[in-house]
Amino acid sequence: MELDVLYLADLRFPGGTSTSLKYDLRACKQAGLRAGVVPLLSPLFARCQIPNSALLAEIEATGTVIVPQDERPKARVALLYHPSLLDKTVHLPAGFDADVFYCVVHQPTRDRRGRPYYRTEHWSGLAADWFAHDLRLLPVSDVVREDLARHGFSHALHPANWNNLIDPQDFPQKRVQELTSPLKIGRHSRPSRDKLPSPQVALQCYPQHPDYTHLMMGVPQDFLDAFDTLPWNWQIYSFSSRPVSEFLQSLDIYSYFHSDSWVEAFGYNVLEALATGLPCVVPHYLQETFSEACFYAGPAEAPQLYARLGSDRALREEASLRARALVGSRFGLDQFAKKFEKVVEAPKTSSPGNGRLPRTSERPVVLSVTSNGVGLGHLTRQLAIAESLGPAVKVVFFSLSEAIEVARSMGYLAEFRPFHRRLLLDVDEWNAFFFQEMREALSHYKPSLVLFDGNMPYSGFVDALESYGKCCRAWIRRGLWRTPQPDSIAREGFFDAVIEPGELCEAMDLGYSRMNPDSVSSVNPVLMTQPAQLLDRAAARRALELPEAATLCLVQLGSEANFNMSVPRELLFDFLDRHPQVIAVDFRSPLHMKSHGDIHERFLQRRLFPLGRYLKAFDFAVCASGYNTFHENIAAALPTLFIPNSNPETDDQDARALHGARAGWNLASTAEDPYEIETQLRKLLDAEIRQDLSLACAQKTGCWDGAGQIARRLRIQARLPWSTQATAS
Repeated sequence: MELDVLYLADLRFPGGTSTSLKYDLRACKQAGLRAGVVPLLSPLFARCQIPNSALLAEIEATGTVIVPQDERPKARVALLYHPSLLDKTVHLPAGFDADVFYCVVHQPTRDRRGRPYYRTEHWSGLAADWFAHDLRLLPVSDVVREDLARHGFSHALHPANWNNLIDPQDFPQKRVQELTSPLKIGRHSRPSRDKLPSPQVALQCYPQHPDYTHLMMGVPQDFLDAFDTLPWNWQIYSFSSRPVSEFLQSLDIYSYFHSDSWVEAFGYNVLEALATGLPCVVPHYLQETFSEACFYAGPAEAPQLYARLGSDRALREEASLRARALVGSRFGLDQFAKKFEKVVEAPKTSSPGNGRLPRTSERPVVLSVTSNGVGLGHLTRQLAIAESLGPAVKVVFFSLSEAIEVARSMGYLAEFRPFHRRLLLDVDEWNAFFFQEMREALSHYKPSLVLFDGNMPYSGFVDALESYGKCCRAWIRRGLWRTPQPDSIAREGFFDAVIEPGELCEAMDLGYSRMNPDSVSSVNPVLMTQPAQLLDRAAARRALELPEAATLCLVQLGSEANFNMSVPRELLFDFLDRHPQVIAVDFRSPLHMKSHGDIHERFLQRRLFPLGRYLKAFDFAVCASGYNTFHENIAAALPTLFIPNSNPETDDQDARALHGARAGWNLASTAEDPYEIETQLRKLLDAEIRQDLSLACAQKTGCWDGAGQIARRLRIQARLPWSTQATAS
């Protein structure tokens, strides 16, 4: 694989570092250069910190290559994209060859009080030993350059800066017009305490005065807690409450001041304001970066500039023109080719290598581990993700589910290990057993990614992962928990990614699965079968060998391994007796070992998995409201009476069924209320009611690609190869 630029980068930075990489990738593509990324993990963040969503979207939009684990790329320029990555704790999982290698320095080595941001004494040794290159540094600004020179790195500095870039099209120019009082003074930053001044200084530069309203986006709670009473003219917004460009359009003047200990290496937030054409009031030292484009002042002097700007439209117009001119001439995307040419060097005649293994022809392995469960939910989601990952990887199932045979039937290699209840072991004994089994599987399959689906990562499982220590780890964890589970939440730190499949009934979720929201990514609902893949009514009935003219009722009440559905079943028999035109088809779970004793002549039993393609065969359904069935039926616009499994060990199926009923997507009843079940069954015979339910469901479009979203995310984080088609491996 040959690249022009190879970025060795952590994709989890929440602020300017990820924003600068986003625009680098866009500019690189526009310049006709090929970029690739090797994701690394900076020690600045917890292991399961969520990647920057805007950066992930840019990687996908630009077609930037995520270098697979089995590739050793060759690049004209390799960039280690933050100084915290030049650290002994950072693991580089594969080698590369580059004509020239730099560390892009996005932050000074120390704050204004002399406290180090990171250790620098081993930089030269790590660059030589791990990356096979001499230490060469690219500062993002003169502020960083001066700091590096002051602390002994003049010899390693390249003459050019690696300036951050921006796309002005993302920040439409705000029209200069007459202003009305109060002036809207605004600022934004990631919610870090260092990004704001002390309360005393904040009241100087953002004063309580009837002429000003101060709009602040990205304010940490510990800053707000320092005030007994917040100033009456401050408006506070969370960091992600609205797009930055929209926030900037709401301002008259931009004003950015920070802690007296902080050194702003570049000031990406200021650049965004300048791109919008706002007059910017900032500290004096930022003149090194933004020259004549800003107004410079100390905190106490800032209100004088606000007043001057507010009263002088010509000054504001001049400031807007200067700002946009500077952005275009120094920081526009077309500057990328120039800065690239300054750092590229002639190709080396030979590469020293760094002891990495050559690429192999074997597909990387994804080890899919599913918990036992009482249904098919965990296994079904993993199968959907496996299908989306496609044939470029080899998915192996290592499951506690009794229904593992369905994975084998779809062409996957699958191993079954029994849960402690089946082996009659206590939990500690079973975890010791599972540790050995899991550790052996890891050593045998050598997975690039271990994917776990379940609400509790077992201690034997996480201990085996820690012992192995050679792969990316992801936890797929659906929400709608009934109760807090702190022991489960505490195990997030063992994973590189914690991903929650989307839930149409998210409004009913009490948040027990999201104690640490910065650690959990959400995607759309995960389905085995997309709506576009469903057979039409006639084709589905022919495939299932069901009568074309009958009124067909789908029945899926679960395995009943932990909940009694005998009342709904008996009522269905009575319902069939009263309505001879109806045929019910009970699709039994592979986990359901026994057949029901009293089978009605029009209550057919079938076994089929997955059922999704055939849902259009049915006029209505009576189902438990488990995650998969609920979302599949809504996606298929199948009118359904949902009867929740109310066992406290399951997710909150009661809330799901109730929310869907209130939203008009389905009917609902508890399993213990025969009168309500009969009432709802009668409603399902009404064609108008069925049509209303179908139309309400059909409005939920464009939100069913959760499995594909997970697959795309995992390809990036685990460096898996891209498949051009998604079929079983």
